[in-house]
Amino acid sequence: MISAIVRKDLLTLKRQSLLGGFVVVLIALMVASLVVGIHQQQVFAKEKAFALEADHAVWMNQGDRNPHSAAHFSRYAFRPPAPLAMLDPGTSDYAGAAVWLEAHYQDPAVFRRAEDSGDLSRHTFLTPAYLLIAIAPLAVFLLLYGSIAGEREDGTLRQILAAGADAKTFIYGKLIAGAGLTITVFAVLFVPLAIISMLLAPASGNFDAVLRAGMLFGVYAMYLLACAALAIAVSATLHTRQAAFLALTCIWALGIVLLPWLATDVATTAYPQPNPQLASAKLSAASNTYYMDKARQEKIKQDVLERFDVSSVKDLPINYGAYALQVSEEISEPEFDAFYESLRANYRSQESIQRWFAILSPAILATRLSAGMAGTDRFHQDAFTQSAEMHRRAMIKMLNEDYMVNGLDPTKPYTANAELWSQFEDFDGASPTLAQVMKRYLWDLGLLFIWLTLAVSVATWQALRAVRGEVPTA
Repeated sequence: MISAIVRKDLLTLKRQSLLGGFVVVLIALMVASLVVGIHQQQVFAKEKAFALEADHAVWMNQGDRNPHSAAHFSRYAFRPPAPLAMLDPGTSDYAGAAVWLEAHYQDPAVFRRAEDSGDLSRHTFLTPAYLLIAIAPLAVFLLLYGSIAGEREDGTLRQILAAGADAKTFIYGKLIAGAGLTITVFAVLFVPLAIISMLLAPASGNFDAVLRAGMLFGVYAMYLLACAALAIAVSATLHTRQAAFLALTCIWALGIVLLPWLATDVATTAYPQPNPQLASAKLSAASNTYYMDKARQEKIKQDVLERFDVSSVKDLPINYGAYALQVSEEISEPEFDAFYESLRANYRSQESIQRWFAILSPAILATRLSAGMAGTDRFHQDAFTQSAEMHRRAMIKMLNEDYMVNGLDPTKPYTANAELWSQFEDFDGASPTLAQVMKRYLWDLGLLFIWLTLAVSVATWQALRAVRGEVPTA
């Protein structure tokens, strides 16, 4: 009997030409989004390859110079490619793609693609992730708004019950049909895009991309199944197709489209971005921590004299100027760490507010999880900038120590050459592993599962009420 109910629903849906047209349009949009994503990623890959080559050439061909001068001349660290950025670009266009590794200063990431794309880029949502999270639920609602309301309106619900179907059989049939239709439409949309994205992922991260694509499939499937259960619950609650359609349209507009925007606005209002001028002033102060404290400078000098058991700087077996440069770097490092940690804490506070809104909208959870699995969220950006900073500190220390050991002759300015420059490798920061990502998003994943469970439970309960309401009483 369950299979008969499923077949009946499939036959009914086949006759809805408007729905078929909507699905075709959605597929066309997905194909267009993939073409746009491939083009953007190819452009980004070419730009990065050119920048890497140019940066390496400039560094190696800078000529003979003092190592500390080379530390100011510096290099760039470029963000590693995200495994599945074509599926979900996330924050990629708004987060910096490179960090300048200069001495005395921990620069923020720069070169944001959105800055070069004009204001229209901020309103462009033609990405597979946006279509799956915001538009696909509308297709699900169109599939299922008449699932039970239509049966009651047409009088076929009583016929099904009279034919021998009990309440549980009817409910399970509707849930299975809704889930099957939803997963079928989703698989048609997602699987080809995921395969292409994995094939185009960097060779070094192919296996990771496969695992991430699998997790993305699970996230989107849970999300759309929750939408399907919600649609069945609403259809079971209301008595006509029109009422169910209007209710689900309002739910889509408010819960899927508007509420995520509202959550972001509330979060950024409660915890606004830091003032750029104030942030720059704090970074400059952190950079000058050593130089603004004369008493500390004197104590550091006396400590190093005692360590080497000499009475004068000129008697030290190292270049004290280079030593002071390295000490100034190490003193500033905790100050930089504290500043950037305060920024991350601010962003975490914003995300905490968004999580509270996610209780009302699973679209917020799906958006967060999607960017996390694709490798385009703030967590991956933070991992890149922190890795770049460790690379910067290692580079500056190497240059200062070379100067410290070899710049001992006060009558002859010390210079290094390409032999020293070649000892410092290009930045090759790795993205966080999927295990690290999963640990970060356990709360979101758990809440999405709760959303699915509650939606299925409510759909079952409301469907049971609808069936009982159709059973004649003596």
